[in-house]
Amino acid sequence: MLKRIGLTTVLLALAGCGSYSLSTETPPTGGGGGGATIATTNCDQLFALVQPHLDYCRNCHVPGGIADTPDGKLMMLSTDRSQDRSNLHDSWDRLGRNNNGKSRILKMASGTDTRSHTGGSPWPVGSDAYREMDGLLLGFVDPSACVLTGLGGTNIEKFDLLGSARGGHLWDTFCEGKPDDTVLPDDPRTLVVPGVNSGKAVYMNAWWQTCQDGDKPANCGEQRARVARGYSLVAAAGQVGAGTFFSGDASQSSNAFSAADYNTLWDKAMKLPARPDNFDELIAERWGTPLSPDRNPYPLPGEDPNQTDGGSGQLPSGLTQLRNADGTWTGNINVTCSICHSGKVGDEADGAGLGSMYGTNSLSDITVLFTDLSKLNPAQGALAAVSQNKVRGTGNITNFQLFGTLTITDVNGIPGYLLIQTQPSTGTEDPPVWWNLGHRPAKFFDAGQVTDSQRIELSFHMPGVPSHGFPPGSTMPEDKQWIVDHEHDGDAWINSLKSPAWPEAKLGAIDLDLAKQGAILFHTKNLWDANLHNPVPQPPGGNGSCASCHGAYSPRFVNDPSYLDTPVLEGIAANVVPINVIATDSRRLDGNSQLVALDARTNWFAYSDGPYNDAGIPLCADWNDTALRGDRELGYLAPPLYGVWATAPYFHNGAVPSVWDVLKPSDRPTIWRRLSNAPREDQAGQVVMGFVSDLANYDAQNLGWKFDALACGDPGTTPLLDCNPADQESVTVQDALGPAYANGGLVWNLANLPIMNDQQIEDRKIYNTKYYSQSNAGHEFTSVLTDQERRALIEYLKTL
Repeated sequence: MLKRIGLTTVLLALAGCGSYSLSTETPPTGGGGGGATIATTNCDQLFALVQPHLDYCRNCHVPGGIADTPDGKLMMLSTDRSQDRSNLHDSWDRLGRNNNGKSRILKMASGTDTRSHTGGSPWPVGSDAYREMDGLLLGFVDPSACVLTGLGGTNIEKFDLLGSARGGHLWDTFCEGKPDDTVLPDDPRTLVVPGVNSGKAVYMNAWWQTCQDGDKPANCGEQRARVARGYSLVAAAGQVGAGTFFSGDASQSSNAFSAADYNTLWDKAMKLPARPDNFDELIAERWGTPLSPDRNPYPLPGEDPNQTDGGSGQLPSGLTQLRNADGTWTGNINVTCSICHSGKVGDEADGAGLGSMYGTNSLSDITVLFTDLSKLNPAQGALAAVSQNKVRGTGNITNFQLFGTLTITDVNGIPGYLLIQTQPSTGTEDPPVWWNLGHRPAKFFDAGQVTDSQRIELSFHMPGVPSHGFPPGSTMPEDKQWIVDHEHDGDAWINSLKSPAWPEAKLGAIDLDLAKQGAILFHTKNLWDANLHNPVPQPPGGNGSCASCHGAYSPRFVNDPSYLDTPVLEGIAANVVPINVIATDSRRLDGNSQLVALDARTNWFAYSDGPYNDAGIPLCADWNDTALRGDRELGYLAPPLYGVWATAPYFHNGAVPSVWDVLKPSDRPTIWRRLSNAPREDQAGQVVMGFVSDLANYDAQNLGWKFDALACGDPGTTPLLDCNPADQESVTVQDALGPAYANGGLVWNLANLPIMNDQQIEDRKIYNTKYYSQSNAGHEFTSVLTDQERRALIEYLKTL
């Protein structure tokens, strides 16, 4: 069982591990000081204080560990603690003893050597750990050096290397088991302001901004009530108050369709000879929207929903049956946010939180869903004609040109809206993970808005679209007010979600020894160490480790003041990495241009009504606006990594199938297809099946779903149209379309053949990294890792 970190700031004295290679690493500051109570009179007593530091070194500096390298093995321990003193002495001897007065062991782990230490600088000068080790090593020559006084001034606590909050929000964890009138602590994200974590190992440059009053609930009772209301609103699985497609939480909607019509999709969309007995499962497979994790009923043919508690059918999580305020069922169905934001990882029996779940989805084909539903209600066809995705499991979900249509009748915004139609399409995107929102001060892949910009979270539910505002002065104010009235509830539930733990019973036990090595690497290895010759430009700030961008998770480092200002910043990821460093597909970033940012200043969803800075710019508008981001370079926001094992594929566009491929760019496939479920034998060739989600098809070694790599000309690929069999870098028709997509925001959405048959749906399962916005390039700085280090990092990520 992994222990969760505490919330008390504690100074650490740590030990290190790794390779003794050349570096100019600057050591962190460290403590030691007054109030001391401990003294030693001989080397035996001093060794008793030193030995706990060696337990940390032992994670890497043992045979087979990541420090078992030609240089690293000069400092070598064993798994037998009784041999520590002799092993330390032998290592001291091999490393030149007390050369120039200080042992290389001490200098490496304190950051005072000219060569860097992969394990960081765990014994900062002035700390008790430094003084103790210095005295002992000097004592190998002169035992009188072991006589020390004034120890114990630093409050040294032992924290585990492994542990995870599993995402969510501090308030929900804090309130567990507490009475309703318990006052909440401050939101940790509000601490992320200019100057936070200055000079620390974890770098932060994406600031928090409060966007509306009433963000913080008064107490735990109010927080719980918000979460409960937000669940009904956003999960929308048959509850009173469920939010649906451009209808708010209304019980009637012009976008809805009857359950009787829904029951005809076996004919109208699936073209089957009769309604199959597994209709519910087949619809979920076809659309990639799993059956809801909660009871989400609809009436089967001949059923009265109010006589059957809603009906005996089960809807996929992307749909819900509307209900009246008194709880009665209407028999009408509409679409929910879960078409993009709910998915399936394994089955309920595989472990807590697994099976159908809210907050992540790499399965859905929302263009197919809306194409099918347009046969039931033409209003549903708008998001099929304006294609929302071209590859199953992705979406064009933050297209600014589409967002602008929601408030198109705000007359002052029309000129800007027309101008941004000339800007690039954001293209293919992988829906972001909701359970990380509580650890993000900014959101969207490029930190385009601050997290407290909550209105956008309910945009899909905004009542009255597209008719509101016509004629002028009609329903627009009321429609906006609905969002204002509900935004805190929806945001509270989204923030409360937790990531699933690694299912050891199904995917194998975590190698804890290897995971601990990975924890050290994740938080301490400088990928830009001079000896590694990393060709990628080094980003500003931080210590050059994974944690520098993605945040600190290990309790040992979370509670180290050289990493975080306070442990409540655990898992906070607030680093926008410059595009020339991260170098992933730039189309999402290009789409959020300065012209789009200017338009956002007049958009209600971007808080055109304030608050404002001194120049009159809305503070919760587009944070890529030069008037808001200051000197921060444009780039992509490194996400928190809670539950990262369950969120494949990777990158903001879903172009990379596994974590191994993220860490080793040379192994990434160019054209690939995730495996699909097999149809029932009697339905083979008649139905479309979705991507596999059972853990038997999960690659536990590489962290990702199993896939087939395809060659140009394989079924589903058309040579010269979308690939070149002679040379992958050669021009294709898709390349020729790129300039059109890059200069007309809705061209990418509109330039599509209508979906007419099942083969077209099957072809949409292929991910071609040569398509517009689908490059798998970037994150090249991890090329300097060894395969052994990649394995250790992967094992560590399983623990998050």
